[in-house]
Amino acid sequence: MLEVEVGFDGSCPQSPEGVRREGEGTFRVFPSWRTEPGLSEECLGRTTRLGFRVRNTSSVNASAVLHVDWQFNDAPPDAPRTFPSCEAYMALRDFCAVQYPGSPRWRYEMAAVEGSVATLRLTLPPGTTEVHWHPPYNYTQGEAFMTGLREREWTTVARLGTSREGRNLWLIRITDDTPRAKTPFCIRARAHGYESGGSYTMEGMVGWLLSDDARAAQARRDYEFFIVPMANPDGVRNGMGKLTAPRGGNLDLSDPGVDEPGHTALMALLARIRPAYLVDCHNWQSKVSDGILGMPTSHRERFLYYMPDISRHRKRWWTRDELPLEEPAPPREFLPHYCRRMYGSRRASFEISWFGRSPDDVRWFGANVLASVLMALAEPADLNQM
Repeated sequence: MLEVEVGFDGSCPQSPEGVRREGEGTFRVFPSWRTEPGLSEECLGRTTRLGFRVRNTSSVNASAVLHVDWQFNDAPPDAPRTFPSCEAYMALRDFCAVQYPGSPRWRYEMAAVEGSVATLRLTLPPGTTEVHWHPPYNYTQGEAFMTGLREREWTTVARLGTSREGRNLWLIRITDDTPRAKTPFCIRARAHGYESGGSYTMEGMVGWLLSDDARAAQARRDYEFFIVPMANPDGVRNGMGKLTAPRGGNLDLSDPGVDEPGHTALMALLARIRPAYLVDCHNWQSKVSDGILGMPTSHRERFLYYMPDISRHRKRWWTRDELPLEEPAPPREFLPHYCRRMYGSRRASFEISWFGRSPDDVRWFGANVLASVLMALAEPADLNQM
């Protein structure tokens, strides 16, 4: 009665070879399966991606036992050491986001953990159930979002370039027609394939910019926004974690390490617009903390004053200060550091914690983050000077 489906847009694993049937209604899923041995977070036992479907082809409910085998202890000797132990790694993998047939809602289902295996026991109605580590946002969803923007006021959609596998790399430009000098402001999402929260954050930012909020109208008057909504379309489509392919590029760096036409197009955009401000939209693995990385302390204090309280979603802030630039300049450096060095860009990277949140919650986060960043920029650093 039950079948596991993989190989679709955004699934992980991408092949039936990454799934093993162990009995009637019992399956073992291997998120680390790749078409070839992977590097970094794409290597065995270190993936940050999971997504598959379970089809109940009968007309009655069926019991499913799903063993998600993260293979932490099978990792090669040079695997990333992000987590000190299997227990720490699995503390963030003891659940899945599940969407049952006919429901738009994502439910967080807790799993039993033994070693690096998280076991879900679900009762599945007839039809197709989606099972993911986080609510997904795939390449097809990104294309549909772009289609919906083409006729919107204040918006220009252009193809910035294509990925190595020929997928679209889009650029959204938002500003009004006020005849004045505009400050260039760049927003990038989905540099890492698994970070679906970055896409929903970006959607929230775009939705707010195109709204009738007076603050959005002021932003359109003062800024020219350049938004790269999906910087890593190959990684998104093919179920990668952080890289563009199993042995692909890291788009967080000024030099991704391999030839990536989409990254070349992004670097050309940055050289052309010379952004005064750069925002990177990410999500990370924490269950309890959202992150602000690289925002100067004085700006962060003002941002937090304006940002609505995220404890409504049972989260708190974790911050990391702006780091000094290396001298001399390294051949490969963190892309925001490169922009700061080359163009004087100020920046912030935002990391959202998915656990317990819905896509609409993450859109809310994005809208309020951008509004608060801009309000903090508009305010003098020292009000006593006024």
